[in-house]
Amino acid sequence: MAIKLKNKYTVGIAFVILIYILGISLLTANDLIKNKEYLKSDVYFTSSQFQHDLVSYFYNIKNLNEIYKDYSLKSTDDKVTNSELTLSKTLYDTDLSNREDEINGKYKYEIINAAQQDNKNEVKRLTEARDKELNEIKLENSKTIEDFKKEIVAYKNRDYENIKRAVEDKSIIKYYIADSKNNVIDTNIENISDIDEYIEKTALYSIKFPYEVKEFDKMTYINMWAEANNKKIYFVVSKDIDKNSFIYKNYNYYNSVKERLHKEIVIGIVSLLIGLPLLILILKKNNEYVAILKNIEKWYRKVPLDIQLIIFIIYMFIMMKYINKVVFFSKPYRFGQVYILTIVAVYILYLVINVKQIIYFKGNRNEFRIGIKKCLVNKLLSRIRENSKFQSIKFKTKIMTTLTLLLGLITLGVFACIKNSREGFVIVIAISYILFYMIFMIYYIFKIGRFVIGIAKGTEEIVLGNLNYTIEEKGRGELLKIANNINNMKAGVKEALKSEMKSERLKSELITNVSHDLKTPLTSIINYVGLLKKEGISNEEADRYINVLDRKSQRLKVIIDDLFEASKMASGAVDLEIEKLEVTSLLKQTLGEFDEAINNSELTFRLKFPEEKVYANLDGKKTWRVFENLINNILKYSQPGTRVYISLKEEDGKIVITMKNTSSYEMDFESEEIFERFKRGDKSRSTEGTGLGLSIAKSILEIQGGELSIKIDGDLFKAKIIIPSIDE
Repeated sequence: MAIKLKNKYTVGIAFVILIYILGISLLTANDLIKNKEYLKSDVYFTSSQFQHDLVSYFYNIKNLNEIYKDYSLKSTDDKVTNSELTLSKTLYDTDLSNREDEINGKYKYEIINAAQQDNKNEVKRLTEARDKELNEIKLENSKTIEDFKKEIVAYKNRDYENIKRAVEDKSIIKYYIADSKNNVIDTNIENISDIDEYIEKTALYSIKFPYEVKEFDKMTYINMWAEANNKKIYFVVSKDIDKNSFIYKNYNYYNSVKERLHKEIVIGIVSLLIGLPLLILILKKNNEYVAILKNIEKWYRKVPLDIQLIIFIIYMFIMMKYINKVVFFSKPYRFGQVYILTIVAVYILYLVINVKQIIYFKGNRNEFRIGIKKCLVNKLLSRIRENSKFQSIKFKTKIMTTLTLLLGLITLGVFACIKNSREGFVIVIAISYILFYMIFMIYYIFKIGRFVIGIAKGTEEIVLGNLNYTIEEKGRGELLKIANNINNMKAGVKEALKSEMKSERLKSELITNVSHDLKTPLTSIINYVGLLKKEGISNEEADRYINVLDRKSQRLKVIIDDLFEASKMASGAVDLEIEKLEVTSLLKQTLGEFDEAINNSELTFRLKFPEEKVYANLDGKKTWRVFENLINNILKYSQPGTRVYISLKEEDGKIVITMKNTSSYEMDFESEEIFERFKRGDKSRSTEGTGLGLSIAKSILEIQGGELSIKIDGDLFKAKIIIPSIDE
């Protein structure tokens, strides 16, 4: 027993070690793939970095021999060509012209607008400002030919020094440029007589241009230039290279990476040859000893196969990205490398489990079929078949889309097979599917098409205004529901049209009323201000005009205040100061404020209030505004010589206030319309109301949990307020 337990632990430890060994082989293979270019011979000198440095070096040498040949010996005039001067002046003049156009455009439309308004002073001011800016630009940008020449020489001097410095910095790379007859044109090699002999004796690396191009790379330009100009170009790095130079450091680095990769190849092969056979042996002979693996497999097989597949794909993608990103083979060695290796070992373990599962299902086909049945996709398809909702047009549309996409893929497959001369069973199956798809779709389209045409015709009749047309309801499914719903919607459409017409009428009235109410006092203010401006008016006339202006401005203030209040009510941005109020006293107080107006009117007020006090939770100021608006309307619009009835009573936990009066004009509108903003019963709008009073009053009561309703019976106007009461 003890021996068996000992073997169990030994095999388990060996299994873990082998997983880590295989992890090393995987990391090795990945690192070799990532750095395969380092395995080339002359790894540094064939690298893109060296090629880039060499091409840059050649460009600078070429410029010194062409553009800046004998540059230091030239006079200032010889350093600048006429074409360079012409180009510089053209660019300068173009820039100056663009800036002038910008200034002209800036003032153009302002001057035109001022001219159209016959504002000569403004035209003059703008013209002078434009001319001033144009003159300033011309003064700031009055360069001479000598100025251009100095700028060009300064730029070329800087460029020459930079190029010369760059060539000198890379002087460790020897170059030799000759014509076809081997006459030396330029070189930085001292006392050279035979370039081939020099290369043979001293070169660590050399390259000659032109050469036969096998593939395009960064040095292709040098090759093309050498061929086009019939030149021979040699670049040489000597063996006695300066150990502190950048080339030697890069050369050493690339070779160190190459040596490391050679070691990795050995490590990878050895770890794979040791790890893989031993792992197979342990799994085959001693699987019962690897308890952790057995438990993981048991749990893993409980996961549905389609979920396993999804997890496998996602995990593979994540691990490929991770392994490709990490750096494992680096010095100095650190704990992070153990961490990386552990993550990769877990990944290897996961792959081993999946491989074992594939082997298991291969030997147990029945278990595989059971696993397929337990897949979530299979369960979902079973529920779809059992649920009638999935027989809807939405589901059918998805099926049709899937079939169509599949048709496209199969068609492409057929073309691919035909193109590659692969005929036989695959093509027969594909063509059979295409024929089945065409027959099924033609039948289905014609069947659905007839019903859709009937629905389309019905909707067209309804759109044209024939709301009495009835769509024939036949068949089954979603289209039957659509036809039934369209038929049922006709009544709603009629009502909606009626409501829309009413809404458009109210919008038109709103614009007209607002314009009228704002324009009337504003016109008076403008006219009286004009009168005050006239000379020779007496103080009495001026005082009278000022009084009129005061009244009209106060009138505008009332309208604007009402607009602001209505806007606040509509947005809900109202701050309430709720307190316990005695409603009868508040109503009596409001009537007291109008005592003088009531006495001066030809109206008889009949009041009926309860003896006991009634209370409610209200904002006193805003509720006072409600009572004020209603009483004010009574005084404005009541027929002289009639009675006004105001009563207050409490019933069923509510306070009911009723105000009744006889209108002085015919009320030919619906009671609900009077709550529309700027809606007034006085259609001539000869009184000073804004038409917002009742709308504001209704909103104030509603935000406090109350109600305001209006009833019209002939000339009788009845306002009813309902407020929730509270106990004393």
